[in-house]
Amino acid sequence: MTRPSPSRTRFDVTLVARIFVSLLFLVSLAAAVGTVWSGDSDSLTTVAGSLYVTGALAVGVFLDVTDTPRWQAAFFGGMVVFGLAEYAASPDWFDLLLVAAGAAMLVALALDARSG
Repeated sequence: MTRPSPSRTRFDVTLVARIFVSLLFLVSLAAAVGTVWSGDSDSLTTVAGSLYVTGALAVGVFLDVTDTPRWQAAFFGGMVVFGLAEYAASPDWFDLLLVAAGAAMLVALALDARSG
């Protein structure tokens, strides 16, 4: 039995990640269109936050920049803002978890930048 070469394995994982992120973004886009068409202005912050987070993820994956501090700050900062907006709309523990995870990653990013 032969193993696939590392470059072939990386290509497959990258392709799967790109397909998954594309589908995730398309679902967010479809939800945004549905919300706008329904005239539900209460959900616009949710839609905007969802589009930002999934859009940032798509840009990071497609441009292969998810390991750069600039992208990480934009993505995790978006998570924090999205989680805070969601928590303000309807207090839920998941939203606080999203805020805590994003904030922890921003702190780790700042400490990493400071030490390096």
